[in-house]
Amino acid sequence: MNTAVTPLVSAAQAPAVPTPVPLLPDTAPATPYPVDALPAVMREAVKAIAEHEQVPEAIAGQCAIGAATHLAQTRANAWHPGGKPDGSPCSLFMLSLFGSGEGKSSARRLAFKTIDEAEKEARNRHRLECNPIMEQAQRLKGKKRDEFLTENPLPADPRTLYTDATFEPIAGDFIRGMAAASWDTDEGGQMLGGSSLKADTVAATLGGLTKAFDNGHFERTRSRGNVEGSGVAYNRRLSVHLLAQPVAVADALTNPLMTGQGFLARFLFAAPDSLAGTRVYTVESLSKNAYADPRLQRYWARCKEIAATAEHIDPETSEVMPPVLDLDDEAKQIWIQFKGDIESDLGPLGVFAGLKPFASRGAELALRVATVLACFEGLERINSACIYNACRLVRYSLDEWLRYTDPSASDPVLKQAAMVMEWMQEPERADSWRVFDKAKAGKAWPPAIRSAKKRDAVLAVLVKHNHLLTSDGKQFRLNPLAESAESAESR
Repeated sequence: MNTAVTPLVSAAQAPAVPTPVPLLPDTAPATPYPVDALPAVMREAVKAIAEHEQVPEAIAGQCAIGAATHLAQTRANAWHPGGKPDGSPCSLFMLSLFGSGEGKSSARRLAFKTIDEAEKEARNRHRLECNPIMEQAQRLKGKKRDEFLTENPLPADPRTLYTDATFEPIAGDFIRGMAAASWDTDEGGQMLGGSSLKADTVAATLGGLTKAFDNGHFERTRSRGNVEGSGVAYNRRLSVHLLAQPVAVADALTNPLMTGQGFLARFLFAAPDSLAGTRVYTVESLSKNAYADPRLQRYWARCKEIAATAEHIDPETSEVMPPVLDLDDEAKQIWIQFKGDIESDLGPLGVFAGLKPFASRGAELALRVATVLACFEGLERINSACIYNACRLVRYSLDEWLRYTDPSASDPVLKQAAMVMEWMQEPERADSWRVFDKAKAGKAWPPAIRSAKKRDAVLAVLVKHNHLLTSDGKQFRLNPLAESAESAESR
């Protein structure tokens, strides 16, 4: 007896599904990350983070440099080629793009471990110191309460890390006396696509951030009724360390105002390829403990050593005035060569002809990166090896910006459409997006693409390229061939 089951629909009878058309042309592969350019202790820690969290070394490296910058910015200034006696801040702005759920938060957690622990301890201690004062103040009212708090002021808030904020409150904290901080978040889309950078405030916010980067200057003027909100602060330090999903910042990275004002050009950038489909899990790998790894323990010990050294903060003005880490003669020659190489690549036929705002800042960024690396290594002067490695890290960033912003690669809508397809097919949400309607896309797609205009443009592109199938323009389903192609590409 034949027990074979006859298919309800034969292959010949199955409805034909159109073949998806690629949304993006073939692009250059991700730039190899120069992990060997990092100081030995940091380099081994980066390799350990990449191994334990199964992330690219570029993500782990950016996190480690971000942590080192947080520690260095109150302890060293970068050398200024114009001879400025006080030098320049060594603070860095950093942006790393990587997919949701692929380990960027875990990588950041390992890199910032000692900083996070010190922050938690300081804030808990501050809370305990404030409690008795506030308990007494709550028993008083009106003028008596105000007089009591004047006579018994609360201790200064020790906060130095901002994960969920906008520029305005951070600027306010600097004006009220905070010396240094890092805007550090693994939800970078909240910063680049959040309320700080909406149309009515974007120019002022970008101007404030660029001034903070350049010289640590914060200033704002409010109405007379809001005197507390006005003021000026000099020689503060703000670093920015952002980890973001590409789709969450797609609009920001194509915003002419952000590139034209040189805001994005100040960022060290990384956008490594996903490792999804290549990661291997074994019983042995699951048994490895990152917190017991001697490579990370040496890195954390070094971070604690740096944190235990004195910060150069004026107790009266809160100005950060650390010593300048000078370059030795050989280091200056290497830096001059790097600056000259970039300059030659800025010409009409040069590699960076279309990336001038970014490449023009390369030499300055190299001095800042070198200062951070030297501070981590405990150098009293930047030597040739240190500046050479800093130049390599900056060159990596420029190559990544060039690859990511290449205008010949795609137009913004095609790039957004490709990002949305990748987002919908991520394992944690793939089942819920195989079939959906226009209203769901407008409510649940990444915020940057939820507006009706952008949503409809992306939907039209995906339908045109046969990645989505629809009969009425309202209900959509993923083309199974597009799903298969995506899975094959991941493998």
